[in-house]
Amino acid sequence: MQQTIIPAQIRAARALVNWSQEKLADLSGVAVTSVRDLEAEKRASESGTAINVRDALENAGVEFLPGSIEGGPGVRLVAKRPNLIRRPTASSMMKWEGLPIEVEFRGKTFNAFISREAIEDLGGLKGTEPADVWLKVFETEEGNVLEAVRKAFGQKDRWDEQGRLHVGGKHFRKLTA
Repeated sequence: MQQTIIPAQIRAARALVNWSQEKLADLSGVAVTSVRDLEAEKRASESGTAINVRDALENAGVEFLPGSIEGGPGVRLVAKRPNLIRRPTASSMMKWEGLPIEVEFRGKTFNAFISREAIEDLGGLKGTEPADVWLKVFETEEGNVLEAVRKAFGQKDRWDEQGRLHVGGKHFRKLTA
């Protein structure tokens, strides 16, 4: 059974990942008014909306902490996962190489290229879609992408001469499960 999250945790989690209510609604597949109601304590925390909101925030790297005798519930970024420094943009996207992101992991800052095929498979794309569709797949699958970067990080054959990490479909739990 998943722990109950309180509205203050949702507001704090949204601030931690620098998301507006509109972005949270979009990425969780719910209406903006539903997010507002949830944060304003007008909607039950065990609703389907709350579950979708929680899933979207966890995908972005937020961990929800339960309350204890020493203190109330809270949020933090998950450990042992790369931190996104710069999100991909339509202008930075190079479809022939994949989707470039800048990350920090274990004290090292580097560019990672997520293979075109992996993004296509994650999003069910055909490869002819405009850049904004690819970026939406990244936003929806951010947690999965960062986990794949973590898996590829230790493989010497995934690094090129310029110090860039190349991440392919075999690194994605969703594609290999």
